Amino acid sequence: METVEQMADFVKLWDSVQAVQLTTKPDRIAWRWTADGVYTAKSAYNAQFMGSYNYFSGNSIWKAEAEGKHKFFAWLLVQCKLLTADKLMARQWPCNPMCSLCNQEQKTAGHMILHCSFAKLVWQKMGTWTQQLVRAPDDSLEIIDWWEKELAYLPAKKRRLKAALLMYCAWNIWKERNRRVFDQVQKTPAEVMQEIKAEVNTRKMACGGLELP
Repeated sequence: METVEQMADFVKLWDSVQAVQLTTKPDRIAWRWTADGVYTAKSAYNAQFMGSYNYFSGNSIWKAEAEGKHKFFAWLLVQCKLLTADKLMARQWPCNPMCSLCNQEQKTAGHMILHCSFAKLVWQKMGTWTQQLVRAPDDSLEIIDWWEKELAYLPAKKRRLKAALLMYCAWNIWKERNRRVFDQVQKTPAEVMQEIKAEVNTRKMACGGLELP
């Protein structure tokens, strides 16, 4: 040691190693985010979001009277995680930026599911079929605001029903987008509405529930 700084570093190091107890046991890699030191995907996911806060509750999604694929889709939709054109371009993936349903505006999840002229026709037909339990979305709302507004202040049973109907409608609009992009096949809003009815009836026959007004 030739300088005061080196001596100070040595003293700090000396203090740090005093609590270390050496043993003859081999070293073991331990995951600090679980009690037993074993890595799990759940603990890694929780650690990633430790300290963050999200006011959105997913109970309205996971308790809806719908199938797992619809719930998972709705979870991605509400968080704007669908791979629409805006997300693809942000990742520099080649794509057509225009909405494949109306070909008028850039394709975002909010536009395609809520505000596209094609989607609005489907939502209007849903409103007629459900006696306005499900209505055409407000143009000024983002997806998460729309979802929470539609389900606010409803009793639990009605909330589970309405959440499922919102999912079935949004899911089939998304499927129509995929048909046009990948299969070059188009259906009318009336035909999409028939697919929604068929899915709802299939769910009803298999699991019960989904009693419309």
